[in-house]
Amino acid sequence: MFLNRRLVLRAGLVGAASPLVLNAAPARAEAVGSVFYTSEHPGRWAGKEGGHAPMIERSASNIEITTGHEMNGYVHYIVKHTLLDENLNYVDELMFDPEKDSPVSQHSVASLEGTVYALSMCNKHDVWITAFKL
Repeated sequence: MFLNRRLVLRAGLVGAASPLVLNAAPARAEAVGSVFYTSEHPGRWAGKEGGHAPMIERSASNIEITTGHEMNGYVHYIVKHTLLDENLNYVDELMFDPEKDSPVSQHSVASLEGTVYALSMCNKHDVWITAFKL
């Protein structure tokens, strides 16, 4: 059976996140731990939260997503950051070259309101999600 991650995300993860920063939205964990992970619900990756859960900082109409993860070439690295709006629709993403990039991305949130979701994808430790209330 084909599992559509977007459908899983829409069905069970609205509001899933860890309050990593002052404006972070409250966490919910209906499906966290089977497809996506948070600092509060790291599932099988307990102990990996600090280097995998995305952190969000806002400056005016922009946000910066940072993942505190070392980029070890193509051996172990953050593949990309993805930004979703409050309805879990795609807004933006940035893919990283692990041989020359650090896992930091800038995104405009000028046209957004409510809660946004930052996803950080590791090539070994799956996808981590953090919600941020604008």
